[in-house]
Amino acid sequence: MNNFWQRLFTGAVFTGTLVAAIILSGWYLHITLGILAVLTLQEFYKLFDKSAYSPDPILGPLLGLGIYAMYILDLRVMMVGKFPHEYYVYALIMLFPIIAISELYRKKKTPFQNIGLSVLGMVYVLVPLILLNRLSLDWDAKSGVYDPHQVWPILAIFLIVWSNDTFAYLVGKQWGKTKLFERISPKKSWEGFFGGLIFAIICGNIIGYFQDGAYIEYTTYALIISVLGTIGDLIESMLKRSLGVKDSGKILPGHGGLLDRLDAVLFAIPFIFIAHELIFN
Repeated sequence: MNNFWQRLFTGAVFTGTLVAAIILSGWYLHITLGILAVLTLQEFYKLFDKSAYSPDPILGPLLGLGIYAMYILDLRVMMVGKFPHEYYVYALIMLFPIIAISELYRKKKTPFQNIGLSVLGMVYVLVPLILLNRLSLDWDAKSGVYDPHQVWPILAIFLIVWSNDTFAYLVGKQWGKTKLFERISPKKSWEGFFGGLIFAIICGNIIGYFQDGAYIEYTTYALIISVLGTIGDLIESMLKRSLGVKDSGKILPGHGGLLDRLDAVLFAIPFIFIAHELIFN
């Protein structure tokens, strides 16, 4: 029972903070996602503490924070109708040389594997959270600038993910018999997957109803999240299983780490961003 209340309290604080930041948007969202990016990056690198590899858990998050901050600077420039300088691109160009130089002085046994894992962390964690900031901008044709207070579809992403995860768990626990991917995640079932998919689509349609009938858009997001979010969850499980760890961290008592809570979101965001920009924007 104590564990239940701990999970409930931690989940409520985490969810409430995230939803509040999304609704308030602007700098509240930028700062909240920035903190999440740095903490999750550090958590990702620390996963390898007991392995043969050792990506830098200090330099990696610091570089990630620098890239993130430069991207936000460019977004703020765009909001006032000016052409962005794309400082974050310059930071990305310097990413490999800086990490490689650092490895010269760290004197580790697997320097190039460490470099690769450091860059992987940026792609896996940082890029999706950067893209979420971009989704918060909505072009205002009348004023010729971006409105930084676009709550949707960011809130929709998390609502659909939570709906999918909750009902996949409930349906799977009650009726799950056919294993989805037993080698990686023995508890997941096809019944749970389809249960989550159905309720994700229902959630997407409810959101679409309140967004001027944008049913196709949010149903598409629901399909992406349910299918690719599940794959993202399996990939994170594959990572943990390969490293012999149960949870990605301990920052969320009763829930594990941030990566455990964000794995589906991180994997689905790039696909949602592409669909939003190329089809629905």
